[in-house]
Amino acid sequence: MSAARSRRTARRGYTLIEVMAALGVLAIGATGVLALQKATLISNTNARNIAIANNIAMTWAERLRVDALQWNDPGGVPDRDSDTDWLSLMTTAPFPEKVTPTLIPALGAPSADVFGTDIYAGDPSQSAFCTHVRFTQFSDATTGTRRWPTLIRAEIRVTWERNGNPINCATAPTDIDAQPERFGAVYVTTAVRRNTSEE
Repeated sequence: MSAARSRRTARRGYTLIEVMAALGVLAIGATGVLALQKATLISNTNARNIAIANNIAMTWAERLRVDALQWNDPGGVPDRDSDTDWLSLMTTAPFPEKVTPTLIPALGAPSADVFGTDIYAGDPSQSAFCTHVRFTQFSDATTGTRRWPTLIRAEIRVTWERNGNPINCATAPTDIDAQPERFGAVYVTTAVRRNTSEE
């Protein structure tokens, strides 16, 4: 190979078509990476919402168990309706109605922020999660008599807006039921027993 020919080969660069092809391959790869990042972000947000909602629901399950300590029927006289904070909702909102638990300062609030912390009056935080409860007494389907008078089934539902917007906890539970594509939800079911230590 002559010296002049080797110099011409060394000076030869990329053509415009080769550059455009390389940029096209880079663009396709970058688009795939961006789509993967978006899917990962959405999945992480959904997983975080489910984990926080589970924690809120389990906290409410414990609150209801503590509330049942006031349901003690001393001397065989039922007092659940007057002494409990949340179990008394069973008489005002019987099954199958879901209700928003009453806000009781320092005990519990039905709305929580993005971290799952209760929101009380005066707190400027926006609601990210709302809690609903539904109570059932175990009764015989044919006679209607209570089978286990010392036991209540409690269903706890924690909801949030799937699009990430703040949720309005004044929204009726039936409206949330009607829009499953808009609201995410976690359900926890537990049994609450009467306190028998004072009988």
